[in-house]
Amino acid sequence: MRSRKWVYPLIVLLIASVIIGYRYIYPDHRDISSEKAVFSLNAASFKQSFQDNEQDATATYQDQTIEVSGVLTSVNGTTLVIDNSVFFALSENETPPEKSWLNTQITVKGRCTGYDSLLEEVNLDQASIIK
Repeated sequence: MRSRKWVYPLIVLLIASVIIGYRYIYPDHRDISSEKAVFSLNAASFKQSFQDNEQDATATYQDQTIEVSGVLTSVNGTTLVIDNSVFFALSENETPPEKSWLNTQITVKGRCTGYDSLLEEVNLDQASIIK
């Protein structure tokens, strides 16, 4: 009888541990389009910050929601490039801009995933077009 006394609390503790562990391993996805941008920059200064000191820029911008403004220089399916220096992967629910938007001013919000020193591009994903 005495050993049964601890069975139910042990089961409850085990279930709680499984739930907490699952939420830790599989957190909810961020909705970048609904988040307020932490930084608003133009594409040239954004790229320049990585070229000047990649380590500091990565520490500052990595995984942050950022709005970037500049001239739209490339549209390829669900990817955009602003000022030939900032690469965006659009969110699944975002409609890509028309080719007629090329060479026009645009602002895009996304999550910074880092800098590609080979292509000399700053990369952002989960992007949405602001204007």
